[in-house]
Amino acid sequence: MNILKYRWFFIGIFIITMVLSVTFLFVNPYNNWGTKPGPSINLGIDFTGGTKIYFPVSRPVSSDEVAVVLDKIDLPNFKYNPPQPNEFYDSKGERKYQVIVYTSFLNDTEQDIVVKALEDAFGKTSEHIDITRVDPLIGQELVRNAVTAVAIASLLMLIYIWFRFELASGIASIIALIHDSVVVLGMFALFGQEFNATIIGALLTIVGYSINDTIVVFDRIRENQQFKSKDISFSELANDSILQTFRRSLNTGLTTILAVCVLFLMVPSVQEFCFALIVGLVAGTYSSIFVASPIWTVFKEWQESKRKQQAVSR
Repeated sequence: MNILKYRWFFIGIFIITMVLSVTFLFVNPYNNWGTKPGPSINLGIDFTGGTKIYFPVSRPVSSDEVAVVLDKIDLPNFKYNPPQPNEFYDSKGERKYQVIVYTSFLNDTEQDIVVKALEDAFGKTSEHIDITRVDPLIGQELVRNAVTAVAIASLLMLIYIWFRFELASGIASIIALIHDSVVVLGMFALFGQEFNATIIGALLTIVGYSINDTIVVFDRIRENQQFKSKDISFSELANDSILQTFRRSLNTGLTTILAVCVLFLMVPSVQEFCFALIVGLVAGTYSSIFVASPIWTVFKEWQESKRKQQAVSR
């Protein structure tokens, strides 16, 4: 099977998914189809700053019921995102209900006022009310640190692959990693999933997993180059290397994705993290086989064509 015969088809899919993912970041229902300024990704309070209240309730409660209660609160500059009801099972297997409320940053007094309003409407609870507060300045610093962490990781990987293989393969790998990260961001924006500090950890995990898959293929290409015949083009060599590692890459990706899917379905507290992993693993498995190697092949063919033109001109 000649996979690289269709390299421009696979690169075309890569370009389309990149364009769609970037589009979802700015145009989708979460930001009223782009009518609100800024990206449509649902940034958590880790990045935006604010207060997040997990309020236990004894019965299912709708978002509209909670919104009616919050609208009656008279506090200066009080803003909140649409409340999110949540149903889950505790460690004993008992069904529990809670309401998740995101608000602007509240001090202790304002926080008590909001909690009291919820208690008056839905009853006091003996269970623990979990409250998280992040100052907006800390959120901005976290954004800078997160971007810096991803950039440094990508740069170190580029340098490593450059020295181990060549610069072209390093650039192809980074392009594949950018694809994986952008697809995850696009899916988070499309489905309105909360993007918080934990997801940065998921992105770095995806980057590490994907680059490992890519290096497996590149290693096989380098090994096969030692026995390369002059009659075999780089495209044929790369195609043989992909086929030799294809089953390993596919089986590893599928088994990992299945395990993460079980966690996604059975453990609600890590669903956002698992959602990022599922999307990233699918994108990473695709990019390792159908993006990184084809881009490296295209670059090598361009170099070879350039060398032939220079030889003819002499």
